[in-house]
Amino acid sequence: MVTHRARVLAALRGEPVDRLPYVPRLDLWYLANSTSGTLPKQHASRAMNEIARAEGWAFHHRFADNQLDPAYYPQYLHRGINVFYSRDTVFDVVLPPDVEVKVHRSGARTRVEYHTPIGMVSTTTHYDADSQRHGITIPALVEHLIKTPADYAAAGYLFEHMDVVPNFERFVRWASEGMGEDGVAVCIGSLDASPFHLMQRDLCDATQFFIHYKDHHDKMRGLAERIAPLFDKELSILARSPADVVWWGANFDDMITFAPYFEAEIQPWIRKAAQLLGAAGKRVLCHTDGENRGLMDLLRDCGMHIAESICPAPMTKVGLHEYYQRWSGHLTLFGGIPSTVVMPGTSEADFEAYLDELFRAVAPGARMVVGIADEVPPSAVFSRLQRIGERIEREGALPLRAGDFRPVTPAPSAAAGRPAAPAEVAGDGVFEAVRRDVFKGKHVDIHAHVRELLDAGVPAAQILERGLIHAITIVGDRMASGEAFIPEVLLAARAMAAAVDDLSPLLAASGERQRGRVLIGTVTGDMHDIGKNLVVTMLRGVGFEVRDLGINVSRERFYEEIARFRPDVLALSSLLTTTMMEMPAIIAGVQERRQGERCKVIVGGAPVSEQFAAQIGADGYAANAVEAVRLVKRLVAGHAAVLPA
Repeated sequence: MVTHRARVLAALRGEPVDRLPYVPRLDLWYLANSTSGTLPKQHASRAMNEIARAEGWAFHHRFADNQLDPAYYPQYLHRGINVFYSRDTVFDVVLPPDVEVKVHRSGARTRVEYHTPIGMVSTTTHYDADSQRHGITIPALVEHLIKTPADYAAAGYLFEHMDVVPNFERFVRWASEGMGEDGVAVCIGSLDASPFHLMQRDLCDATQFFIHYKDHHDKMRGLAERIAPLFDKELSILARSPADVVWWGANFDDMITFAPYFEAEIQPWIRKAAQLLGAAGKRVLCHTDGENRGLMDLLRDCGMHIAESICPAPMTKVGLHEYYQRWSGHLTLFGGIPSTVVMPGTSEADFEAYLDELFRAVAPGARMVVGIADEVPPSAVFSRLQRIGERIEREGALPLRAGDFRPVTPAPSAAAGRPAAPAEVAGDGVFEAVRRDVFKGKHVDIHAHVRELLDAGVPAAQILERGLIHAITIVGDRMASGEAFIPEVLLAARAMAAAVDDLSPLLAASGERQRGRVLIGTVTGDMHDIGKNLVVTMLRGVGFEVRDLGINVSRERFYEEIARFRPDVLALSSLLTTTMMEMPAIIAGVQERRQGERCKVIVGGAPVSEQFAAQIGADGYAANAVEAVRLVKRLVAGHAAVLPA
């Protein structure tokens, strides 16, 4: 009998197998439901791996533990510098002996200070019962190591003088005793694929990273060079380790890790890892769970052996058939079932239809491991996980036959390359200079051009409407069409904000009114904010008064701020399937308090869809920042409430 381990490992290596392997990743689902006491009745007393065994499923990742147990504090103490220890790691990081570490704990917050001989840098993480209830397994960063350009020197000293030493024992024990023949133990080499990726994911605020990449590139490059030897040591240990599969890099996305940046700063390190570890008989796995339309060729050709957590349409723009056709000749695909498909918001008919499509889309089925992308969410319908297993058992014998299946896939967008410069806008020549400053992100030059217009007698309101808002709308449209990336939008928004600061006193003195009020925040349990920040910036740029509550916002905080701020629109953001179910709870609370009579509620974020928004009673859904601005304009324009002065 072929074991799960043998079948999965063969598929990951590109070798023939008898049928499709099925590996649902249960970490988040198990942690959330075991914490809440909502595990399926038949599995109520079982550990996560025992549930997988009882259902006949393979597994490949770490087991979920009670992260609130103080015994786990040391494991994630240095999470802010991407240092953590768990069953699936094979080396320990040794901090420099001349760096004093000071730890301050206050409730759910842990602040760690690193006092180097040339200065102090610090991080703060957050983890609480709500985090665990949402299935989150790693503390969230709320203060990053690098906050200003002055922090690069101390950060460089810290990383340059770190060391790594092998520690194979815990991994061997987990792989043999905890997993055995029931799956393939994936070793976490690094969640960050390169030194620049480390800065982007962990060391800098997500939004600030792009500002620094533009304004302080030399400092970033210097820090990357000081981090590189540590990465090389890690790869050397990974090559000697007992692991068959090594995770190297996570969370790529064609807007965040946009194509030119990915090609320059990330792809070379994935290729290096694949070559070094491949020569040692290891397979390199990358966690490719994002929107990959603009990265399809770069990811395929980067050298990785396994693309894990493939998340196709309807959650992203790339269909599963296109993924398989373009990638399966080069690497193994792992995933293929978007997490929303197993959630209650998807009907049974649509769920079954998706499975029908899956079997056709990945024919003949070689180099494919079926899994839930990104992971099984806490609110997953458990019977659907079972149904997937049943259908694979019955219909998953290889080779699969696709029949006449010919799905229509979207044409490749221009996002795969660097977009051309924005076309000049015809007419309104007097505003060309400030528009060009917005297009090119010239936040310093725009002050002089605004002053020139004011000195020429152009009203501040016209500069705002016909110059700045006109330009940022074009930039936003280019982002929506895939012709511009988030960094370009952020830099354009920064230039616009600089100009608005100059105009604000004049607009206020002339009695110009705000378009309306918007209250916005990322729901509790979710620490992501780059998309929300874009929405905030663009709404402010077009004249709305915005109160940003930040990340991890509780239901009660939303209700309190609605009563205090009296917004026309409440905007809720969620990037995780683990937290998106907070949205219907918040909307229900708004209605119970009769706050919805004045305040419209809109939702957005990667796992959210228009269908989901309608199901939970939201007043609207926006797929991106541009659509959010248009939606808010429509809602406010049609609202019966009197706009605030």
